[in-house]
Amino acid sequence: MKKILLKIFVFFILLSEVAMACNFRIANFGDQKEDLNIESLNYEPLMMPDRFGGENIMIPLETICKNDKSFWDTKLILLYVDNQLVRIQLYRPLMDDRNLMDFAMKKYGQFNLPEGLPKKEWRGNYLWIKNTETIEYISANIHDGHAEYLEIVGKLYEDKMAIYNEEIGKWLDSRE
Repeated sequence: MKKILLKIFVFFILLSEVAMACNFRIANFGDQKEDLNIESLNYEPLMMPDRFGGENIMIPLETICKNDKSFWDTKLILLYVDNQLVRIQLYRPLMDDRNLMDFAMKKYGQFNLPEGLPKKEWRGNYLWIKNTETIEYISANIHDGHAEYLEIVGKLYEDKMAIYNEEIGKWLDSRE
């Protein structure tokens, strides 16, 4: 009986640790950008419309997660297409850690890395498909070093994201 109670206690501690983590979801998929409560952020986000019908709203995550230093120097990027939120992205460039990887594995599930390869040297992606969302973690080299990405797309908006990405691809192909 003591083992069962101990297991239940440990489970609740782990569950509460994940629940107390930074809540960067300040908008829901499908919301209009006018519904975003910018005043509550105490920060004026950077808004970048593009030629493909999208608008990225960038917010330093430390303005939302003031007490969670593991997210400092991470950008929250909300992508609105046709004035609907379709993607939530966390972008963490040039940091000598894997805080987004640790967060993603804790929140969405573990994945195996190649045996013998240090976590900081791994490059690649991993995809979780959940009930209402598709989540992708990406670890990639960039010009001056390394970047981590965590992208979350609502399943109801995957077609809209595909059309948006196709437009970007056509434009990139035309610039050869």
